[in-house]
Amino acid sequence: MYMTTISVADARNGLSQHIESAASTHERFDITRNGSRVAVLLGADDFDALLETVDILSSSDEMAALQSAIREIESGDVFSGDEVRAALAARRSGSNPDATPAA
Repeated sequence: MYMTTISVADARNGLSQHIESAASTHERFDITRNGSRVAVLLGADDFDALLETVDILSSSDEMAALQSAIREIESGDVFSGDEVRAALAARRSGSNPDATPAA
């Protein structure tokens, strides 16, 4: 993910190609007029992800959950991928529907 600076004239002349690049490679374009930054072109998926991030960061409940998860990771209160896969396999097979990874 990188930012390319282009002028308004270049943006206009290559708009279709810039849109394709933004959508397919996540390239972002800083658009300038007379050397001053005036706009940004980015793909719709990147824009949606940015809005979702802002929503999460704006929610005190989401931030509290994120901080709690970070503390759990830092304290080692996590499960390995193998533990999670084993618990899921036990649940799916019906041998232990309440299976959770071993702590």
